[in-house]
Amino acid sequence: MNETAKICGANCRQSTQTYLRRLIFAVMLAAAGSAISATSNSDSKALKCEAGPINEVFGKGQWLVYGCADGRSMVVVSAPGSPAFPFYFMVFEGANGYEVVGEGTGRREATAEAYSDLKALSAEKIKALIAETNRVKK
Repeated sequence: MNETAKICGANCRQSTQTYLRRLIFAVMLAAAGSAISATSNSDSKALKCEAGPINEVFGKGQWLVYGCADGRSMVVVSAPGSPAFPFYFMVFEGANGYEVVGEGTGRREATAEAYSDLKALSAEKIKALIAETNRVKK
């Protein structure tokens, strides 16, 4: 049984996978747009965030963490059934350390608590989470 099925149950597996695929695609498009606007290099590639997921708790809620191909970024997606659902955060290296940005329509209290937890993560912990996503068997 995969991690998504453990959280949600077998009945919503199909819709959850569809949601996650669309969400990851949207994140990749946004990341690609940011990468293109932040650099003049025409060789920019879309950032793929498909490693994982692993289950984590942020702000007292369940979240699915996906590692990105650059090895320095991750996407944190609210688990189905979570008060924060649907919502995602992108955690990436910025000029002054790791940055956290999010988007979605989940309950504000749940997403604000998760945001606080994510902002408090050390660079070492973020790198450890990303490494853990890469160990998930597909």
